[in-house]
Amino acid sequence: MTETEKNEIILRAAIEIGSEYVYVIRNGTLGTTLYVHVDKPELAREARKKTPAVFEGLRTIVLNKSHNVDSRDN
Repeated sequence: MTETEKNEIILRAAIEIGSEYVYVIRNGTLGTTLYVHVDKPELAREARKKTPAVFEGLRTIVLNKSHNVDSRDN
């Protein structure tokens, strides 16, 4: 997939799912994946409701960046 194709998919995702999220396309364990990065838990719940399991032929995953666990805290 070219960078132009990736950018077009990201633009369509921002229009259809929401412009308040950050989108990244990269290869995942299940193939090319659209990652939706969200800053707040409330937005993550909203994004998961809006985001289809497959968007433009890509699997989708919503990630809540505020819920990352730092291994140094253990």
